[in-house]
Amino acid sequence: MNTLIARHRFHAVAVAALAAAVFAGFAKTYYLRVLSGSPPLARPEHIHGMIATVWIALHYTQARLVAAHRVDLHRRLGIFGALVAALLAIQVITMAIGNAAAGHGAPPGRDPIQFLSVPIGTTTMFVTFVGSALALRRKREWHKRLMLLATMTLLVPAMGRLDAQVMQPLGLPRLLLAPGITFAFIAWAWANDWRRLGRVHPAYIVGGIALLVSIPLRRAIGFTDAWLPIARWLTN
Repeated sequence: MNTLIARHRFHAVAVAALAAAVFAGFAKTYYLRVLSGSPPLARPEHIHGMIATVWIALHYTQARLVAAHRVDLHRRLGIFGALVAALLAIQVITMAIGNAAAGHGAPPGRDPIQFLSVPIGTTTMFVTFVGSALALRRKREWHKRLMLLATMTLLVPAMGRLDAQVMQPLGLPRLLLAPGITFAFIAWAWANDWRRLGRVHPAYIVGGIALLVSIPLRRAIGFTDAWLPIARWLTN
């Protein structure tokens, strides 16, 4: 019984840790914006922050329900979760394209058209993990791991903010924070599987590696000749 409780408790603790990381990344520009003196946010950014927060809170609630053996409520709430995931994906893509078309929404020194590959790539990974988790919802071991990987995709935009707010002012190497923190969470999930099962579940192996490889790939795609006509078509 204790092993069963610990197995379900890990995902609730992991989602709580992910929530803390996302909060830290967006504290200055969203959650604690009033205290930090950051400029006002546009309406799409407010909406994005609210939907993303609802997703994380919902994921934590779902993990707690499973730990409490309330699978019936977990399944009912899952329908709402699928709608929130779809709404988040659509809103992010719409906002990203709108920002790129308006000539902003990219880090200093980056071309918004080139940078558009990053939010689109991040959303693609999120949708892939959520869609796979829903398709495999009857296979609990796959489902819960894929959902955790989906929430891990939110680390990239969150750590991107910390990269500019912390790494750059301290003179530390940039572009390492997002993959580094993401790897730390994936390694934690791998270690938990290894401790419990004596092996790492295939969902974490394939999904974790795909998530890590995708982080530099999203940025690199923006600099290719093939990306520019696609991005210009989207923004036009």
